[in-house]
Amino acid sequence: MNFCRYMVLMVVAMTVLALLPSPTLADPGLRVTNPKLETDVSPGEVISHTMSVGIRETDAPMDIAVEVRDSGEYSAADFIAIDNPSFHLEPGDSQDVTATITVPSDVGDGGRYAIIGIKQKPPPGEGIGIMVAVDVPVRLTIKDSRLIHTGKITEVTIGKAVSGQPVNILITFQNTGNHHFKAKGEVTISDAQGKGLDTVYISVSPAPVIPGLSAELKATYIPRGELAPGVYSVKSRVMLEDGILLDEAEGSFEVKEPYVPPPPPVSVTLTPSSSSILQTEDGRISISFPKGAVISQVEISLRSYPLEQLPAPPAGFAVATTCFRVDGLTGLLAKEATVTVKYTAADLDKAEGDASRLRLARWDEAQNQWSVLKTKVDKEAMTLTTNTNQLSMWAVMVAPPTAVNWWLLVIIGVVIIILLVYFLAIRRRRGY
Repeated sequence: MNFCRYMVLMVVAMTVLALLPSPTLADPGLRVTNPKLETDVSPGEVISHTMSVGIRETDAPMDIAVEVRDSGEYSAADFIAIDNPSFHLEPGDSQDVTATITVPSDVGDGGRYAIIGIKQKPPPGEGIGIMVAVDVPVRLTIKDSRLIHTGKITEVTIGKAVSGQPVNILITFQNTGNHHFKAKGEVTISDAQGKGLDTVYISVSPAPVIPGLSAELKATYIPRGELAPGVYSVKSRVMLEDGILLDEAEGSFEVKEPYVPPPPPVSVTLTPSSSSILQTEDGRISISFPKGAVISQVEISLRSYPLEQLPAPPAGFAVATTCFRVDGLTGLLAKEATVTVKYTAADLDKAEGDASRLRLARWDEAQNQWSVLKTKVDKEAMTLTTNTNQLSMWAVMVAPPTAVNWWLLVIIGVVIIILLVYFLAIRRRRGY
């Protein structure tokens, strides 16, 4: 199972997607009503779009700047004039900003695009500029013009097939037409003999793809069963919302060792009056909760976790290939649960074939470190079992090989020799 690594939080950037209903709130307090403009216009037409920009009473005073940026080849930036490009806001204040759009009479076919950026100016004397910002997209469709909806897949990136993790597929798609549209996709996976194994569908992109620009469509392939070593083909297709095909491309990935897929997420509701078992559909991971394990009803879930996002293992230990996360419990269990994990061939390979080196480890969020737990190894059933009163991130780890204490062996050897010499001397003395 593939769930883990606490992902280091990336610093959240300062734009808010303008597809949310109005009003839109940007952290820590910049508010914008009418946070997008998407409409049909005629050549020579003049339209206006008014937004209200405000901050909360709990925010510090802000100086605000409003600017227009283009959006590539089909830009509407030159069409837009802002009536109030710079102003000051005190806590709780708001200010109207009106964008006037003058469409040229010879504008041509398709769509025209721009971004109205509303941002906080940096406080005087400080080097860091923008504190918060909202981007208001402008998407104009020229009435009665020829709209071209075409596109191409420029790149297909396929992640490594690592046992216990899904196979991630990233499709980079470019709009080569003259008008924006939303795209969706699908990915078909086949084996070396051309037999189709599965099709993964990619939902419609949340925002339209602007002409000349690219979007990234992500697919996650979780095989229905184990994959044998070999090369697997991937056929990617991108379509309009109505299913019209825009482009397709092929790729492949290689499985170098037997691959075991991560189980799908599962959950169970625990109650104080009964025992319960949380178990993946394939039975590879199970957690048995005794009666009285919780003092109130709670829902516990088990999901995959990316191996590459795991915190570094303890010194001397190595992470195998099975990891997962259990969520829902905020404190300790009243009675210990039993965690049983069926280790994979890939886990065993990491331990150089020595199952006795495999351990179950739990990430201790309070201590910010791994706890390698006492683990029972059943080589016949290929299972690892431990008891715990905490639920968090889990991983199968490989303990370092048992070190040979050569000095102890030498001492034991010397003692054995001395004892042999002693008993031989006694036997001779007694005439044996």
